[in-house]
Amino acid sequence: MKKLLIILASIVGLLVLTIVLVPIVFKDKIISSIQTEIDKSLNAKVNLDPTKIRVSLISNFPNMTLGVEDFSISGKEVFEGDTLFAAKDFAVEMDIVAIIKGEPLNIKGITLDQPLINILVLEDGSANYDITYPSEEETPEEETTSEDEFTFGIDHWEIKNGRINYMDQMYGVAISLLGVDHSGNGDFSLSVFDMQTNTTAEDFSFAYDGDVYIAHKKLKADLLFGMDLDNFKFTFKNAKASLNDFNLNFDGYFAMPTDDYDMDIAFSTTDTQFKSLLSLVPGMYAEGFDALETRGEFDFSGYVKGIYSDTKMPGFSVDLAVRDAYVKSPDVPLPIEKIAMEMHASSQSGDMKDGYLEVKNFGLSIDKDRFTAKAKVNNFDSPIWDLSVNGGLNLDIISKIEPTEDFTLAGMISANLNSKGSYVDVESENYAKLNTSGSMSMKNFSYSEKGSPDFKITTADMSFDPKAITLSNFAGNYGKSDFTLNGGVSNYIAYALDKKAVIKGNMELKSSLLDINEMMGVSEEEATETPEDTTAMEVVVIPETIDFTFDATVGTIKYDNFDMKNAVGKIIIRDGILTLDPMKVDMLGGSIKMAGIYNSQDEYEPKFDFKLDISEFSIPETFKNVTTVQKFAPIAEKMDGKFSTNFSMNGLLTQTMMPDLNTLSGGGLIKIVQAAVKDSKVISGVTSLSKLDNTSEVKINDVKVQAEIKDGRLNVKPFDVKIGNYNATIDGSTGLGGDIAYNLKMNVPTGSMGKAANSAISSLLGNNLNVVGNSINLNFNIGGTYDDPKVKLGSTTSEGGSTVASSAKEQITEKIDAEKDKLKAEAEAKAKAAKDSATAEAERLKKKAEEEAKKKAEEEKEKLKKKAKSKLKDMFGDGK
Repeated sequence: MKKLLIILASIVGLLVLTIVLVPIVFKDKIISSIQTEIDKSLNAKVNLDPTKIRVSLISNFPNMTLGVEDFSISGKEVFEGDTLFAAKDFAVEMDIVAIIKGEPLNIKGITLDQPLINILVLEDGSANYDITYPSEEETPEEETTSEDEFTFGIDHWEIKNGRINYMDQMYGVAISLLGVDHSGNGDFSLSVFDMQTNTTAEDFSFAYDGDVYIAHKKLKADLLFGMDLDNFKFTFKNAKASLNDFNLNFDGYFAMPTDDYDMDIAFSTTDTQFKSLLSLVPGMYAEGFDALETRGEFDFSGYVKGIYSDTKMPGFSVDLAVRDAYVKSPDVPLPIEKIAMEMHASSQSGDMKDGYLEVKNFGLSIDKDRFTAKAKVNNFDSPIWDLSVNGGLNLDIISKIEPTEDFTLAGMISANLNSKGSYVDVESENYAKLNTSGSMSMKNFSYSEKGSPDFKITTADMSFDPKAITLSNFAGNYGKSDFTLNGGVSNYIAYALDKKAVIKGNMELKSSLLDINEMMGVSEEEATETPEDTTAMEVVVIPETIDFTFDATVGTIKYDNFDMKNAVGKIIIRDGILTLDPMKVDMLGGSIKMAGIYNSQDEYEPKFDFKLDISEFSIPETFKNVTTVQKFAPIAEKMDGKFSTNFSMNGLLTQTMMPDLNTLSGGGLIKIVQAAVKDSKVISGVTSLSKLDNTSEVKINDVKVQAEIKDGRLNVKPFDVKIGNYNATIDGSTGLGGDIAYNLKMNVPTGSMGKAANSAISSLLGNNLNVVGNSINLNFNIGGTYDDPKVKLGSTTSEGGSTVASSAKEQITEKIDAEKDKLKAEAEAKAKAAKDSATAEAERLKKKAEEEAKKKAEEEKEKLKKKAKSKLKDMFGDGK
């Protein structure tokens, strides 16, 4: 007995020693195999810290567990910086026997703790998961088996608190899953087996072709599949799923025998209580849902059957019936009752031309108000419809019984509408065959959304005919802004049926205040900050499916830090472009007439092109508020007075809706009737250099300045000013970076020059000043910046153009002759150098063109990526 105990103890000790030592012995080999496989296979940035890798036999004995913390994979090139996969902890179970024998690592199970999976497919088919290196040549499978570092015999897997985003722009599919817990098991070493999966998600959203079909629902799915890997056929054996409290059973199969998908799936609800259907209504399934009093039942069933491919859709049928339902909130005195509906949608062939939808007996009652509707639609590709709506909806009651998380509705809507026709007649504008008539009115309607101003319609009357909707008595507010609209909207039927159709309108807009800052989400504090503080602004995208013309009269427009008064003009919204044709407003102490466009067709590079007719703008106010003036004319900070101009300007806007000054170009004539410049460091520099008296102030009277913005510089042609008592002419340019390059020609009467000025100029010229005539022209070259100017004296001539000293003339002549010889030699050398470098320059230009083409292609892909992310955010909300 004692001997047996010793043997057993030895065996146990050996096992314990094995469990402890084997992971230590084989850890380096495993890590090396992983690193080799990553380097060989993945064209991506892999964050794998060897110090955070663990190996253990204890947790899943006899399998070995390999775990790594803070593991992630991110993309390269166009997907640079985008996380494809990340996990707080990533654990893999492997067959220890294969490791000991030196065979490829055999993976048996996977556990992901708090994973993030982001899958993104762009419109051109580029996918962020396409990160494996392409094979150089095909090799028979039997020849590669021994070289693989891994094999897969996986039979179980688990996800804990995961987050999954899928955005496919090619097919218009978007999926978001938050708070995902998932487990599954099945022996993938077999060809035919059963696979059990259990999944829950705290937040599930699904969209197709830009329309959100499921938004922020709680998901649960317990699915048992019969797996046939040889035929890629998966049969539903026991499949149950739920969205919030809405439960479904599934039967049938899903197969992928080729590139196409073959399916025959039937579904039906298991709970017919109306409350379970109510849980799908946006915002209903929240705090207080359990307290709702409900009655009534419903039926829901359908199927999907056939082939899904690039050219085919499976047939389908869906039926929903609600019978005498009732819902009441304890917080609201009135219930919604007599809720009923019968709905059928189908296409037996899967062809949208065979599509059919019928809604009949839809109705609900609130107090004495009854709302009813019915509809029939044939041919989803080119619809033929017959519908009617009648009654009133009390949104106050509905929104309190069915509260939403993100917005609230209030007010009363009454409608009496009938429409019958076909899309063929809409396209051909055959309005005689479009039997549409009726009216709709709104009173005290309001829409409140988190993070946006309240939208209110005090009154609105709308009458419908086949051609247009006529608006009258349409008055409301958007935050602080008020508006009244009168006019008509046409092509509204096509717009309702076709996403590409353009809705057209011609209306009169009147307002006492339009606060554009509030509309764009800019606070009053941000609006009064300097123009550079524009982080809250975003690009305003003009819809390309809207063609509206407004004859606008607005008392005050607040935009950025501008207060614009008495605005009158025509605003046209068409093809993603906003046109002012023109708009006149009072601002900055004067008035401006603006004609031009804002183009947001490329939302990442919005453009503008305006002609500005400015009258009597205050120079100090303009400098204070206009970034362009601050950058290109900083001397305006030291000026008073007013200016007028006819100036054209075009360029790109940044993502904060400010001009991209590097792209700015334009020009025009600037008129200054009377202005003065005081305390300018440039003038102080001239005074300091020349020692002239009475030069501290520049006076500008009846001056016209021809100016042009090009290649990041403001260039001005010569114009006359008065510096103190002296006449002067100025021309030159200012760069975007603040550097200046100006020529100042000052005419100085000889009698006004004092001893100090005489001495200073003689010293600068290197000669005794010998003036011939009654005045001299001092030419100053001004460089540096306005804050730190560099002033130098150039050539100086007397009245009539003669030089100021005969000795200077002789010296200059000698210098000119020498300079001629020098320039000739330099020209010959340059000609030879230019000839020798022609080929090299051609090669350089070719390479530059190739690089620019490559850069442009990368920029286009970057735009596609941003567009995909923006769509996902717009559909499912920030961070979802």
